[in-house]
Amino acid sequence: MPKLKMAGISQNDLVEYLEEIKEYVGHRSRQRNGVIGGNHTMGIGTSDATMVRMSGVCRYYIDGVEYVQTAVEGDLHTAGGAGGEVTENLWGAWRLMLDAAGAIQTQRAGEASTAMAFESEQAALLSLASIPITASMAVIGYWTADASAGGFTPGTDNLNVNVDNNTYFNALVPPGDNGLTAAPSVSLSAGTTPEEYAFGTINARTNGLNIAQISADVTQTFAQADVITSDGQFAGHLFVTDVAGSNVSSLAATGIAGSAQTMTYATALAANQALDTITLALPGIFTVIGRGVTEANKASFTFGTDDIVGIDGRAAFVDAELPIETIGLSL
Repeated sequence: MPKLKMAGISQNDLVEYLEEIKEYVGHRSRQRNGVIGGNHTMGIGTSDATMVRMSGVCRYYIDGVEYVQTAVEGDLHTAGGAGGEVTENLWGAWRLMLDAAGAIQTQRAGEASTAMAFESEQAALLSLASIPITASMAVIGYWTADASAGGFTPGTDNLNVNVDNNTYFNALVPPGDNGLTAAPSVSLSAGTTPEEYAFGTINARTNGLNIAQISADVTQTFAQADVITSDGQFAGHLFVTDVAGSNVSSLAATGIAGSAQTMTYATALAANQALDTITLALPGIFTVIGRGVTEANKASFTFGTDDIVGIDGRAAFVDAELPIETIGLSL
């Protein structure tokens, strides 16, 4: 879109320009399934307290078609038996979605065959990135549970019972609509000490809102002691804002947070492809600020201990791009 000069602009030119913006934004929205408007909020069911509830109005796209849904309740996903539980004193997380019929559908973090047992709320939420979003669904929010004594069992327990802490997050924009609003002051790189990483000041839009600027840090540690098994193999990490939007964290290319991950990618391309996959399923309450791919120069390379740039390994970093709206639309 050409730059619009305000001096001497006619009313017709301005209307035409604004219509182009409207059409462009609508086209971008239709490319992704997700929320495009309304005032919905997520919470506990009123007719059945074992269910999650969407209150208010939600406008959303699925496969290029717009839908509108008002209040509705739905079950939390459970794999059955222990697979559907959250271990006591640990965390679980669910992705909440609407289908084309307006029914709530949900997905849980972690492997279906085991109870969720994440050490923190953030780890549980980040681990939803390992679960691809079900096709033809619009993500409308997330729910987390810190299970109390006896654990939490969805479908059986009231959502406020057997839970020490729980939080509902409303998804306000389609997945992938987050991004940087300005280039970082310094690009991602190895840190002052070579087993760490560094980033510049971060200005980002997360879940439809601009968050406060995150200060630069040249000594950021990896969130987990992830491992590359063999010399010549690769690992990948997304670097994302944290759940509070106040700092930066790393997420292994497996999409699982909260425990050390083993990565054995044969090529940098394979590691980047894995990062592409988890980026698509990353909860919208996080924003990607960049990625890194590291090749091991030794057997049993461990992040947080071994050098990511130096004798032990070689890391390549890429900053997230500015959103196309920031680049292409100017007055």
